[in-house]
Order: sequence, then structure tokens, then C-alpha cells
Amino acid sequence: MIQPPTLRTDRLLLEPLGRRHSEGMFLLWSREEVCRYSGPAEDWEGNAIALPAASPADSDRIIDFFERMAAAGRGFRWALVMQGGREFVGAIGFNCLTPAAELAYHLRPEFWGRGLMREAAEAALAWVKRKSDLPVEAFIEPGNGASVGLARRLGFAPTGMLKDGAEQFLLPG
Repeated sequence: MIQPPTLRTDRLLLEPLGRRHSEGMFLLWSREEVCRYSGPAEDWEGNAIALPAASPADSDRIIDFFERMAAAGRGFRWALVMQGGREFVGAIGFNCLTPAAELAYHLRPEFWGRGLMREAAEAALAWVKRKSDLPVEAFIEPGNGASVGLARRLGFAPTGMLKDGAEQFLLPG
């Protein structure tokens, strides 16, 4: 079981994703521009989740998936909420933690361009580096220039390997 701690940055709280984030997750996953490069989503039983989410019930299945991943010790998500007002702005975490820690992140479009995801990613990466010596990777669709740019600013380098149309980026140890 993984019980990620709540992390603080200058502007954000990274708190373990749960049902209390249902409204925010729907605001995130109902947006076509968020889903464009996210790849397919499945629930815990392997059933497809249509994206963009048509209802909160759809995005709640994503929450359920990551709660179960954490309980199984395989991966998890943090909800990103603004300190003070506690507005949900996105999610970040790890799709898996073996054989590598696979970083994944999504941000509501109205918060793009403010450096929030970099702030969150730096905290998430510092946490995983304290917990293990696993390599850290991210898979990014080549057309997602903003995400590629963020990965490069964080120190990730492209490997040239593709998985389901997304390029692998690796953070040097």
C-alpha cells in the first residue's frame, strides 16, 4: 500500500487524490484539450472510460482507479489544490513505481502557463527520489509541445523509444 504524504510548495498543496476531489476531477477530465494527449483511460476492471468525461461518474472512475492503485502499491495521484482558496487545479503522480517511476500530470487549461505544474513536478520528483533509487520516466505524445518543454526543463531527456505513440523521456539518475 502506498500512502503518499501531503506535500507543500509555494502555491500548491499536493494531497492524496480521493473522492473529495470529484468536482475538480470532472472539471479537469471533461475538457477536450486536457484529454487530447492523455491516452486511453480504463477503470480498475479494464473497462474503457470515455474521455472527455461526460459526467462526474466517469471522472470518479479515474479516482477509484488511482485509489485502488495506491492500495495495491503500484501507483497513485496527488490532487493539486491552490493553497488558501483550495481550488483544484490538476493532478500529478506515478502511473507505476516499478521497474521505473512513471510520472504523469494533468492541469486544468485555465491554469496553464503559470508554472504550477513545474512547481508540482519538482515536489513529486523530490519525493520519489527520497523514497527510492528507481529511474524516473515520462511518456509524452510528440505533439504535446508544452509537456515536452516542461519535461526538458525538469531535466528529462528523450530516449527515442515510443510506447503507444508516446515518446519516452528519462530523468538522468
